[in-house]
Amino acid sequence: MFELAPSNVRIALDAADRTKARVAELEGKVNRAKHPEEILTETVLALGSGPLHCDLAPAIAVERWEGVRKAYAACEDLSERWHTLEGEAEAIRENAVRKGAEAIRTGKKAPSVAAAILDAETQLESCSLVLTEAVADLRAARSAYDSLWRDEKFLTEYRASVIREFKEQRAKAAEAYSAIAGAISEARRRYGTLHDLTANHLDAIPEEPYSYLPLRGTGWAQADLENALGVLQRQVYETHPLFSGDFLTMPLGSIAEAAEELAEERKGPRENQWA
Repeated sequence: MFELAPSNVRIALDAADRTKARVAELEGKVNRAKHPEEILTETVLALGSGPLHCDLAPAIAVERWEGVRKAYAACEDLSERWHTLEGEAEAIRENAVRKGAEAIRTGKKAPSVAAAILDAETQLESCSLVLTEAVADLRAARSAYDSLWRDEKFLTEYRASVIREFKEQRAKAAEAYSAIAGAISEARRRYGTLHDLTANHLDAIPEEPYSYLPLRGTGWAQADLENALGVLQRQVYETHPLFSGDFLTMPLGSIAEAAEELAEERKGPRENQWA
């Protein structure tokens, strides 16, 4: 029956078949172009999160982490670009199908979409390739960042900055404790006097509701406040190197020997406890 069809219909059908083949090829290319989610796995995405340094780290840590973030952002941009191209490729496919169908209905030759299809499939595959390369860049950037934690010079400089800040904050904590401890103790004392005057001497609170009101041993009168101040006092005035933090601030050349001495000091009580 196909041989008996008018030539214009045969031409249209031939064009439609070729269009269909190209559309099928495009679909295959779309499927073969690796999806971003296959490239940007959870392991890869984790490379762009979780910085190990704080604000006291040497500048090189900030610089290298910025490199990680830029590489990560490039991966995100390419992922978005891939999805945009995927949508464009799908639009080309749908348009080719519509034009092929129209050609069959009218008996006219369908306009060629081969160039558009080739461009779409090439861009999609190219984007997958570039995204794969960007992930390699991200891995390299993260590796360069992580290598700092194997760099003794960097770690020593970082530690020195933290030691300075720790000692400064510890001194501030002691000053702050002195101020707050005095204020809390005075507030507790005044609260006790206020309670005594109001409830006992002036009898301002009727006996029946008074028995239900948590005015004794609560609020400013609670023992937990006194206990908390005791804990703070012991910590801010602690002198033992293990508990004051001095042990960790010692020069690196001395810390191993000090660790041995402190361990021996603590072995006795522990062994006696287990005996």
